[in-house]
Amino acid sequence: MDEVTLRRLIHQNPELAFKEYDTQSLIIEFAHDLGLNSVVTVGTGVLILLSRDKYEPFVLLRAEMDALPIPEETDYAFRSKNGNMHACGHDFHIAAVCWAMRRMVQEGRKGNFLFVFQPAEESGAGAKTIVEHILRWDCQIKAAIAMHVTDEYPVGVVASRSGSLFSASCEVNVRVLGRSAHVANHQLGKDALRGTVAFLNQIYERDWKEDLVWFGKILAGHVRNAVAGEALIEGTVRASDSKSVHDILVTLQEIAKKVEEETKLKVSVMLGAEYPEVKVDEKLLDVLKAVSQQNGLEFIECERKLTAEDFGYFSKHFPTLMFWFGVRRGSRVEGLHSSRFLPPDDLIPVAGDLLTHLLDSIG
Repeated sequence: MDEVTLRRLIHQNPELAFKEYDTQSLIIEFAHDLGLNSVVTVGTGVLILLSRDKYEPFVLLRAEMDALPIPEETDYAFRSKNGNMHACGHDFHIAAVCWAMRRMVQEGRKGNFLFVFQPAEESGAGAKTIVEHILRWDCQIKAAIAMHVTDEYPVGVVASRSGSLFSASCEVNVRVLGRSAHVANHQLGKDALRGTVAFLNQIYERDWKEDLVWFGKILAGHVRNAVAGEALIEGTVRASDSKSVHDILVTLQEIAKKVEEETKLKVSVMLGAEYPEVKVDEKLLDVLKAVSQQNGLEFIECERKLTAEDFGYFSKHFPTLMFWFGVRRGSRVEGLHSSRFLPPDDLIPVAGDLLTHLLDSIG
């Protein structure tokens, strides 16, 4: 099975966070076909070791495995069959990492390498469990590398920056509890939907400067002619670092308290998965710049993104390098998490060779 075939099989059967069972099986099959037997499973994740010197540190290369609950709207011959979609390019990431893994094995390249296929990047912070598992091993990680495709940049462009590349984030749910009543007797109820609007108005009227607070989902009430007795909004906080995220969460609690006092409703702020900021090591960035040029790619310095990535858990413990890999042809930008986002198959070797040469240069 080659890497393009692997990508197509995974793309046709996208699996959500912590349910990546078939994806895991395909990756293990690919590794076994290369003669790699040092394969460890952590939940639905896969860790594959290529060790040639037990005294040398490892270079880690990571790809994510999970998809999103988004119906696909592409004309790809191998589009999803199950109503989910790899709308963030994780299937491409897996194939590119497998390309690099195959080259390192077949060409007998020197060094110790750990190939990480991680579940639940989109929701659930799957990196946290993977990193905790690696930390229990008696091995040193000298560098951890990850790539992310994007059509923000055209084909041939690699983008990154030293310091914070991706923002720290935290999932946030806000529940508003009131009392239901028929609209004809609305004075007998307490309108949770109105309280939710009051909360959101304060969120969107505030200047969060370079940070972000956004709610993208709302659930409220049961029927059109009754006061909503309960409402739930789901959102996210993004900031430059974890401390700033925590400061914003304190502010959200203060806003909730104010709305409670004004509306006599119960407003609760509940926290979900938290992702630390992704940091880029300056020395590793210099290697990326040189290797990009050697591979005929253009490196550009980019700004910090409001994108969140649980690769930040790797950044907390190891020197890390993460970068954008441009996949846009033409002028149209679909964007990550779009039902039409589809990195082309023929770029897998380009990305795979870049990763191979990075491993070579750092290892």
